[in-house]
Amino acid sequence: VIVLCNLKPRAMRGIKSEGMLLCSSSPDGTRVAPLSPPEGAALGELVTFDGWASEPVAPGNKAGKAFDRVAEDLSVGEQGVATFRSVPFQTSAGACTSEIPGKIS
Repeated sequence: VIVLCNLKPRAMRGIKSEGMLLCSSSPDGTRVAPLSPPEGAALGELVTFDGWASEPVAPGNKAGKAFDRVAEDLSVGEQGVATFRSVPFQTSAGACTSEIPGKIS
């Protein structure tokens, strides 16, 4: 799975969480599926985007606000590839995918 890290800690069902699982959802909102790294991607590997600098945001509120600014530009296309502004979520082993085309949240 692909997890957005460095978020402000909060309790989720009584458990402290500092990350958010990224999922795609169908346009009608009836189906949801997690984003998956390609086979061979290293556990904990940073996802990158060709042409974009990869400087992680410091932990806390700023990370959540950064996600809010880019969330509208995240999606999974008909081929199942997760993208930011049409640029694939990339690992050393290839692109990240999801079974359901749609918005990422």
